[in-house]
Amino acid sequence: MPDTPAPAAVLPETAAPTESLLRVRDLAVDFKVPVRGSLRAGRLRAVSGVNLDIRRGEILGVVGESGCGKSTTGRAILQLLKPSVGSVSFDGTELTTLSRSRMRGMRRRMQMIFQDPYASLNPRMSIGELIEEPLLVHTDLSGAGRRAKALDTMQLVGLSPQWHDRYPHEFSGGQRQRVGIARALVSSPEFVVADEPVSALDVSVQAQIVNLLEELQDDLGLTMMFIAHDLAVVRHLCDRIAVMYLGTVVEVGECESMYTRPRHPYTQALLSAVPIPDPLVEVERNRRILTGDVPSPLNPPSGCRFRTRCWKAQDVCATQEPQLTTAADGNQVACHFPENTDGQDQPVPATAGER
Repeated sequence: MPDTPAPAAVLPETAAPTESLLRVRDLAVDFKVPVRGSLRAGRLRAVSGVNLDIRRGEILGVVGESGCGKSTTGRAILQLLKPSVGSVSFDGTELTTLSRSRMRGMRRRMQMIFQDPYASLNPRMSIGELIEEPLLVHTDLSGAGRRAKALDTMQLVGLSPQWHDRYPHEFSGGQRQRVGIARALVSSPEFVVADEPVSALDVSVQAQIVNLLEELQDDLGLTMMFIAHDLAVVRHLCDRIAVMYLGTVVEVGECESMYTRPRHPYTQALLSAVPIPDPLVEVERNRRILTGDVPSPLNPPSGCRFRTRCWKAQDVCATQEPQLTTAADGNQVACHFPENTDGQDQPVPATAGER
């Protein structure tokens, strides 16, 4: 069955983003892990001190290596994982202190698109039932009303209404992901966390899903947190980018300035790994290749967590953890020796010595 989108409904455009819909402050998430030779459980801090603002109507891309805490951050924001420390404020409401019943009422306004379109859909339910389920939980619509809303949403994401009674195994990966998107959007949420929604799909299908998300964001005025590995996809889709490393945010900024003037060494290394479709340019470019392995989050390095792989690290990096500071262009970076907009190293602080 070809993964060809049906014509999407056209809805009025909304105003440009002007305020923060979501504010995350000092977010941390801990997991208990077994310790060899001990009856006591150890603590793994998967996310540590994350601070983010997501403006109303924008798409914030979150990038980083596998295991850096991107998905955990998204789930903690939606309270699918309970944060150990920190604050998550959605449209002025503090989510971390809400009771279960009040949080359930908020979930209509906050939804998630999961990474795996195969594992995230119940194979015993038709796609119509899957899409209607949020309406059954969050609204008092009749059966006919739920079906009509589901059919409209299916058309919106490029699924034929004739497929309402079919089951997930009858669809391709791209079509299953459209079902997941429809399920997330059917309750008309204001904020969506898209957790690597294209990473499990073929390259040809990835472009269709990315274009669909872009159209939906424009038509519905969605605010979105887009978690991804593919920096080319992030550049195409997102307004701003947050870079994570070992559970912390190391740089946040506007999309184009992040790609043209990255300040953090880790951001530079990530962008250096993106291939350029020009063999002459690719051969001559000066790539930043990281050495060593990612440290264990069970025992992260002191000070700057990136210092063990950083070519600019000095003594101060081992003793002081860098905080996010705002540059003249509004971008934020957590580094003792960030690069300025001209690509030159900023002056070394007097407290730093040679490594």
